[in-house]
Amino acid sequence: MANADLRQTNLHTNEYSAALAGATDGVFYHDPVMLAECLDGLNIRPNGTYGDCTLGGGGHSYAIANKLNEEGTLHAFDRDEEAVAFATKRLAGVKCKFVVHPVRFGELKNEIAPNTLDGILYDLGISSHQVDDSKRGFTFVGDNPLDLRMDRREGTSAQEWLKNVDAETLAGALRKNSDMDRAFKLATRLVEMATIAKKEGRAILPSDVKSVVESVFPDKKREVNGLLARVFQAVRMEVNGELKEIEDSLRAAVDCLKVGGRLVVMSYHSVEDRCVKETAAEFERACICPENLPVCVCGGNHQKLRKVNRKPILPTNEEIANNSRARSAKLRVYERV
Repeated sequence: MANADLRQTNLHTNEYSAALAGATDGVFYHDPVMLAECLDGLNIRPNGTYGDCTLGGGGHSYAIANKLNEEGTLHAFDRDEEAVAFATKRLAGVKCKFVVHPVRFGELKNEIAPNTLDGILYDLGISSHQVDDSKRGFTFVGDNPLDLRMDRREGTSAQEWLKNVDAETLAGALRKNSDMDRAFKLATRLVEMATIAKKEGRAILPSDVKSVVESVFPDKKREVNGLLARVFQAVRMEVNGELKEIEDSLRAAVDCLKVGGRLVVMSYHSVEDRCVKETAAEFERACICPENLPVCVCGGNHQKLRKVNRKPILPTNEEIANNSRARSAKLRVYERV
C-alpha cells in the first residue's frame, strides 16, 4: 500500500441518525442512497476489510464502519478536500481501523494490495454537496465561473477546456457522456461562445451555456434545465476523465477482492451504468477466446465475477419520495469467484 499521502484516523462518533443529519461546521451532505441495499450487497463480516471508493460525506462509510469491530478495517477514497475533512469528523471514533486515501479511486491499485478486500463500494457520480455549493462551479444555478473539477488542486477546469477544445472533440464528449442530441450543432455554438469569452478575457458563466442551449433547442424550452444538466454532465465527465477512471478502478477492484468478496456499484445515469455493466461483463466470461474460434482453447476458467442479482436493484418509491437523488439510481452487486 502506498503511504506517501495516506491519511489514517482511528476515531469515534454519535448515533447513526445523528451522522445522517449531515451538518458539520455548516456543511451539509444528503442522506446516502439505498443504504440498506448497499450494506446487504457487501455482506459485511465484523472483522473484514472493506473499501468505500467514494467517501463523500461519509454516510455509507459510517454505516459500514459501524458493522465492523476492532479487527475490521475500512479504506475510504476521495480527492475532494471538503469531503475528506467532513467525513473524517463524521467517523471520529468508530471501532474499526479507518484509513482515508485522499486520492482519486482510479489510484486503487496503487493503494490496496491484491486479494485483501472482503467488499468494495462505489457510489458514482457527483455528490449533492458539490452541486449545492455554487462556488464549486458544478451547478447552473447562480453565475459562478464553471470549474467542474472533482479536485480543484489539479487538472484542467471546464473554463480552460471549453476555451481550447474543438467542436468535433466536444461533440464526441456530448454524445459519449450524455447521449446528447444535436451534439455537433451544440458543440459548434459552445465553441463559438467560449472563443469569444477567451478573446474578451472573461470567465464562462452558466448563463452563457444556458443561452447557447436555448439557441440550439428553441423547441424544448420546458426541457432547458434537463438539457443543461446533460451538457454539464458531459463536460464534467470529460474534464475529470470519469469513464476511464471508472473502468480502470473496477478492473483494479476485481484484483483487490478476495474470492467471495463483493463488488457493489451504484450509478445514476445510463452512461455510468453502461460502463459498469460492460466492464463487469469482461470478468463474467469464463471463455476469453476470440468469437471466431470454433472451439475453446483458453481453458474456459477465466471467470472472476458473478452477478449476485440478475437485474440491478432500484430504490423503493418510499425512498424516492424522501430523497429525490435516489430517483435514477441503479445498484449492481457482483461476487469475486
